[in-house]
Formats: sequence, C-alpha cells, structure tokens
Amino acid sequence: MEHATIKAKILRFDPDRDEKPYFQSYVIPVDEQITVYELLNIIHRDHDGSLAFRDFKCFKSMCTTCIVKLDGKTVRSCSTPVKPNSEIRIEPVSGGEIIRDLVVDFKNM
Repeated sequence: MEHATIKAKILRFDPDRDEKPYFQSYVIPVDEQITVYELLNIIHRDHDGSLAFRDFKCFKSMCTTCIVKLDGKTVRSCSTPVKPNSEIRIEPVSGGEIIRDLVVDFKNM
C-alpha cells in the first residue's frame, strides 16, 4: 500500500549566503495527520538537515515560540494539524527580521 504524502513548500533564506528568499519543495510520506512542527522535524531529520526552525516547544499552544505562517495564516506549529495528502506553504511569521529560514528575530515584533 502506498503512503499518503504531504507536499510542503517552505520559504528558505540564509542572509549570509542567499540574495533573496526562495521556496524549496518537499514531499513527505505520512501515515496519519501530523502537526506542522512534526512535519518540520521529519524534514530536518530525514530529508534536509539544513532547514532552520525554532526547536523549542510547549505543545500546549501557550507560548508563541514556534509560530510560522501556514498558507498565509499565522499558526502555532506545535498544535496545528496537517492532513495527509495536503499541499501546504510554510513561511516565517511576518514582522521580524529573518535570521535563517523559519527563524525570526522577535525583538521588533
């Protein structure tokens, strides 16, 4: 039986190497619904260890450390589900300077 997948386009940007941000696509096999945070961990662990995102989480939807934009909407990645066979776009949250990929400097937010 074939796995379901999540197709994720993630905004990448390393100000030390890249002239401008760009999207990178990933197709991740999944067996069940997972959170955005779990998806980012799978991508980092199994597909692209260079992906940067905040790896601190409360898993209670209380802090805002893990916020990202999912399809244009600001969400907490630790508690926002993604269904199998979805196509999604993940970007850093607006309002702060991008440190790298999905990591944003919260000082000016």
